[in-house]
Amino acid sequence: MSFKFDPKAAEGRKYVSKAGTYDCTVEAVKYEYMPPRSDFYAKFTLVTAEGETTSADIFLKPEKNGEYGRLQQFMAASATKDEIDKYLSRGEFDIDEEFIRLIGERAVGRSFKVVVTERKYTRKDGTEGVVYNGSFFKRLSQGPDQPF
Repeated sequence: MSFKFDPKAAEGRKYVSKAGTYDCTVEAVKYEYMPPRSDFYAKFTLVTAEGETTSADIFLKPEKNGEYGRLQQFMAASATKDEIDKYLSRGEFDIDEEFIRLIGERAVGRSFKVVVTERKYTRKDGTEGVVYNGSFFKRLSQGPDQPF
């Protein structure tokens, strides 16, 4: 197993600090269950062309409107032309944790546009906090495998 030392590894990470549309690359993905209903989801770490980090997630459950809009957007933005053709040829199909993991693993290293939105929340101490997360996904004109 090879290893290459990165002297910048201990430096602080820069985070997206304003809402907007960014060209991002998927750096990593992790899978978890969200309490209290144990909803399975994939959380993606996304890095902008400027080196700023944000995150986005997709759930293995329909949204409040009964659709899978974010999953559909993520798949369309991160899929190659061959993968899109494969999904279309399948027609309607069931999805499960294995499918979400497959979508997540194949997305690592791929690039697309991410619309980052602002969400305000109240911290435990009563102060207001702001978080910026990827909310919508758009395909790059050259496709997901091209560097930006």
